[in-house]
Amino acid sequence: MLDALVSGLNDPDALSDLAKGRLRSKIPALREALEGRFTPHHALIVGEILSKIDYMEEAIGRLSDEIDRVLCPFRSSGRTP
Repeated sequence: MLDALVSGLNDPDALSDLAKGRLRSKIPALREALEGRFTPHHALIVGEILSKIDYMEEAIGRLSDEIDRVLCPFRSSGRTP
């Protein structure tokens, strides 16, 4: 939903249709909350925050892979580091 807002979608009906999980049961309230001003300034800020979250998720994945690689010899021997 945030990606759609950043991309320029500002129709509350279309945005609320992107809701997932438990949020789907709250679509009427979500539509009402999505009425309003989301300016290019807001899009820039949210876009920057989303890009930082994406980077951190990628970094966590790389670090998790490295942890698994380093611990692998200890798992097969039954020893702990």
